[in-house]
Amino acid sequence: MTERGARWNRPDASMSLLADLLAGKDLDPGYEEAAARRAATGARPRRSARWARLLAGTLIIGLLGAVAVVQVRRGEPVAQRQRRALLGQITQRTEEDDGLQRQADRLRAQTDGLRRAALARSDAGRAARRDLDRLAAAAGAGPVHGAGLTVVLDDSRTRGDLRSGRITDQDMQRLVNALWAAGATAVAVNGQRIAATTAIRFAGDAILVDYRPLSRPYTVTALGDPGGLDGAFAGSPAARSFRTLKAAFGIRFDIHQEDSVRLPAAPAPTLRYAGEVASK
Repeated sequence: MTERGARWNRPDASMSLLADLLAGKDLDPGYEEAAARRAATGARPRRSARWARLLAGTLIIGLLGAVAVVQVRRGEPVAQRQRRALLGQITQRTEEDDGLQRQADRLRAQTDGLRRAALARSDAGRAARRDLDRLAAAAGAGPVHGAGLTVVLDDSRTRGDLRSGRITDQDMQRLVNALWAAGATAVAVNGQRIAATTAIRFAGDAILVDYRPLSRPYTVTALGDPGGLDGAFAGSPAARSFRTLKAAFGIRFDIHQEDSVRLPAAPAPTLRYAGEVASK
């Protein structure tokens, strides 16, 4: 029952289009006209046109990517670019300094050989050579070898930002001074001989010995009686402090007695003043 005046719709009215198609009836005139116009103008795109559009889109995407990279590089902080440039200069200067140091070592070895040959010609010269050898070993001016002690330090693997889990220049200074106090006759850090004028400093994240950066782990070698050095150093305040840091923060602190160690000569000091010594 429907209201008076209302239009009655068939329940299957929404299916009339499908029914017409299945029955083979003609399409709506608008559809037929559009299909005819497309067929007349050859509206189906050619394959070459599709490839042209694809190539153009690829070029545009590539151009946008290049522009984005340029913008990112232009927006890079100035401090970061300067830091990268400084790191490159440091690496270059370090390599140059290493080459000059090797050249200086060769020349010093040649000079030492000539001096020894000249002093060996007389009894007085041989006595002077023995005195020079003793003084050179004490001053770090000549290489030495013998038994000794090796101490290895390194940062904690889980230190994060904790300063107590990180080895600093002050830690290195305390260690070297403790080995001297324990009776060491010569000390080297990562193969660099410690002399009376050697400076141990901290710069950024690196420990410097005579302005040369050290790499981790830090190996400190001391020449002297291994048993005596070990006993005297183990009871020092520095050793107790390192053991506490090892237990609390996990730093590396290992001590090894060595039957034979070899320490190189320290870099030659800069000569500032010179004068003639009166002969006796």
